[in-house]
Amino acid sequence: MEQLSPASTLTDAFHGLGISVWTEDWRAVGQAILALRAAGIDPVQHLATAPGELARLHATVQVTDVNNFTLELMGMPDKRMLIGSLAEVVPNSAQTFARWFAALARGDRFYRFESRVRRLDGSLRDCLVMARLPQDPEGLARLFVCVVDITGYKADQMRLTEAERAVDRALRASAMGLVTAAIAHEVNNPLAAVVTNAEAALRWLRRPNPDTVEAEAAIVAAIGDALRARDVVDRTRALLSNAPPRPVALDPHHAIRDAAQFVQRELRLAEATLRLEVMADTPRLLADPVQVQQILTNLLLNAAQALVAHDGLREIALRARPHAAGVLIEVADSGAGIPPDRLLRVFEPFYSTRTDGIGLGLAICRTAAEAQGGRIWVSGAPGSGACFHVLLPAAP
Repeated sequence: MEQLSPASTLTDAFHGLGISVWTEDWRAVGQAILALRAAGIDPVQHLATAPGELARLHATVQVTDVNNFTLELMGMPDKRMLIGSLAEVVPNSAQTFARWFAALARGDRFYRFESRVRRLDGSLRDCLVMARLPQDPEGLARLFVCVVDITGYKADQMRLTEAERAVDRALRASAMGLVTAAIAHEVNNPLAAVVTNAEAALRWLRRPNPDTVEAEAAIVAAIGDALRARDVVDRTRALLSNAPPRPVALDPHHAIRDAAQFVQRELRLAEATLRLEVMADTPRLLADPVQVQQILTNLLLNAAQALVAHDGLREIALRARPHAAGVLIEVADSGAGIPPDRLLRVFEPFYSTRTDGIGLGLAICRTAAEAQGGRIWVSGAPGSGACFHVLLPAAP
């Protein structure tokens, strides 16, 4: 059996590699660096002010050999086309020669940089050029330079980056739509109350004998509703941006009574009766008052809307009682109820059981309840109405 010599084995390995490998002679560059140092001159600073010297040294670098894969990379039929002065074989190397020179002058152990290689057909390929730099001048006689074609990789990265940007733009647009829809949804009720109170004030003032006391009361109420609309906008924006809530000790009687007051118009339209029940030993809530109002108002509005087309008893119960984990508030209606397959989805953003709903009220309720350290859930069967349960922490 024929034995292969070590030199033959190395040659086969050299040409069998799946990346482009160049052997280059950089001895003249190494000697120039040593000469500048011996003269007390910093090589990098000197070459920065002497572009002609840089070009001269670039022309001294010789390509002595390339492996077979290099021919494929460069689109060359014969490797003799790649042997000779580096400046002539690869003109684009002039753009990176200063980096090579600086790396050698600093005594770097490795060189790694992206470059562009022009093939025989004129097309450009993005490449990663790497080399282990010798620490002695003699090693520069045969410097191995590896060139990896990363054109496809960079194209994939560019497509991935563009896809990420598209997703980011879509998420931003979705978030903007969510904030806009949420604020529009939440501010609609207090704005409707502003209009109602303003119209009432006008009626009191336009009477043959204007009743300024009642008109003033209506105007004061309108101002209160406008301030509440402002607070709702601020708190909804803060809620959707994960801003921390501002909890205070809150009387459950006041919270329930205020929420009931804000939905009087909707209750009249639904011809529904609202029953308020607060057990005597119910402790105070530890919660953000505006967010508690948002929760209760949304639940009462949903209950009223569920009764608009209901033929039977139209009644809503708003209850509060002590719980082992805090205060439990319940909003129950006597409507048609929620089908079992929809009970788990009612809190999803943009999911609504009504054709004219945008599906944000209950999603906001859940986010607000969880922001207070509480939770919300729903129970009830078709035909027996729905009951929403809100568990919030109690004040110490």
